[in-house]
Amino acid sequence: MQLGTHQSQQIIQTLSPHLIHHLEILKFSHSALEQYIYEKGNENLLLVVEDAKVKLDYEDIMKLAFISPDAGLKNKYQTNHIDFDFVEARLQQKESYIEMLLEQIPLHKGISQSDLKILKFLIYSLDERLFLDIDMEAVAIQFQTTCEHIESILSMLKSFEPIGVGARNYQEYLFIQITNDPSAPELAPKIIANDLKLLSSNSLKQLSKKYKVPLQEMKEIVDYIKNLKPIISTDKAEIATYIIPDVEVMKFEGEWIIKLNQGHLPSLSINEYYAKILKDNADYALYYKQTLQDALNLIQGIELRNKTIYELVQILLDIQSDFFHNGLIALKPMLLKDVAQKLNVHETTISRTIRGKYIQTPQGIYALRSLFTKGIVNESGEIDSVIHIKQQIKKLIDAEKKEKPISDQQITQILCDEGKKISRRTVAKYREEMNILSSFNRAQI
Repeated sequence: MQLGTHQSQQIIQTLSPHLIHHLEILKFSHSALEQYIYEKGNENLLLVVEDAKVKLDYEDIMKLAFISPDAGLKNKYQTNHIDFDFVEARLQQKESYIEMLLEQIPLHKGISQSDLKILKFLIYSLDERLFLDIDMEAVAIQFQTTCEHIESILSMLKSFEPIGVGARNYQEYLFIQITNDPSAPELAPKIIANDLKLLSSNSLKQLSKKYKVPLQEMKEIVDYIKNLKPIISTDKAEIATYIIPDVEVMKFEGEWIIKLNQGHLPSLSINEYYAKILKDNADYALYYKQTLQDALNLIQGIELRNKTIYELVQILLDIQSDFFHNGLIALKPMLLKDVAQKLNVHETTISRTIRGKYIQTPQGIYALRSLFTKGIVNESGEIDSVIHIKQQIKKLIDAEKKEKPISDQQITQILCDEGKKISRRTVAKYREEMNILSSFNRAQI
């Protein structure tokens, strides 16, 4: 055995406190950001938080996004001072979480009337935490179907916002959040599955030893888990929430306009009176410096959040042009990494940008993450979206002879003959996701 010293070079990326703060703000939805602003206003003496009274005009929105008012737009847009009415009156009405969930149902196409009844039953059965504490077998008996079928509809509900809805317990609630976060530590699911007690007691040494990772790395994993979204704990009947899109795209005289929803957020400024008092007092020099920096980080972080969302939607308008004209039927396959590469950022930044946020389009309101879908490569080398493939499967089933339903294998063969490389298992999976019975069960109806 030889002992010696060796030199090696490593490139280690470190995040500045400013960037960390920006990434923290980036993940907030509109309503969460509003709450966060008020919380920071209560903590920071130098911050002045004023309730939103009027909507910002178009030029103000462009300034917040670091975009010049005349960049890429015709002069007539500037002279008219277009005042866009961002949120329709129906979105300004107070909604309960139940109503918010019901509003998301149209985003999931191909739901039969019988399955729609089951889905609504599950939504109305959620408790005050938005957990589902009911007997699946009893629900299956009530709707004369199988537990597996009820579970498939529950899986659909779990894809709704807010993330975690439909969980059966706290453990599953955490799992759902981790599944939706590509930046989640690899060991987080295992720790949640096997060691909730050690986690809750903050037994870092035991966890570190059990999973054979350094203590500091385990601390970061535990901190990540503990910082996951807390359980909603309020009475559903008294919840007053808004489904307010963070951004809207609209067509104006042949050109797409991107509008950030800032007019409904509180405005922020620095309290000059307190700033002068603290600045002139040597005893408060450090406190003044930290408090001022914290206030500026929040203001700048919100501006950077707006800029990131704006640039993301610009990319979406380019990639998903057909979708903005024709709706989900024209949605193209698109992954987080596709957009991340175009914006020259990490995938986790895109994940934070779309988390819990909505976009209003001429086709309706959609969760931003619903626009990211996988696809299937056809023989020409192009990619067909999953939604497109599902619609073709549904079209074939709708046209079948009732006395002789078309099988998954036959559907697979037809699609393959059309140049779409797909397996029978994938066809069956997509059919089940659309809550369509197998050919055997359809023949029994």
